[in-house]
Amino acid sequence: MKAKAIQRYIHSSAQKAKLVVDLIRNKPVIDALNILKNTNKKMAPIVEKLLNQAIANATNNHAMDASKLYVYHIVANQAPTLKRTNPRARGSADLLKKRYCHIEIILSDDPNERQNDIKKQKEIVKKRALNNKGYTKKQKKENTKKIEKKAKKIKKEVKGK
Repeated sequence: MKAKAIQRYIHSSAQKAKLVVDLIRNKPVIDALNILKNTNKKMAPIVEKLLNQAIANATNNHAMDASKLYVYHIVANQAPTLKRTNPRARGSADLLKKRYCHIEIILSDDPNERQNDIKKQKEIVKKRALNNKGYTKKQKKENTKKIEKKAKKIKKEVKGK
């Protein structure tokens, strides 16, 4: 099971947030909180607060055990930038970019969660291949011929046994 928390429009650049976010990726929640408390960056207390919100979501909404939680997925994405001008000498101006970011945290209590997600993705890809979605007519004909050849081989093997 997964629990999620998102914070949007944080007044800091995504680059600075990624430095902090990379420290706690795939770590147990207890270790992540200790790392954030001892990190001397502007974004550390903000990410720590968001991590606490995700823990609260997991325990209260999803009835997950807080001691088994780990940071399954965490990202810091760029948000829209505010563009302002700063007046300079002789009537010119400089452009100020006030950057923002979005942070998303997903916690999980199952250590095999990632393998399960990969299996689901592979099944989806197999179904698409069987249905021939996203192929041209020529590619569909070639795929059906290949499938028919494989089916004939299997029938011969079954008859031979």
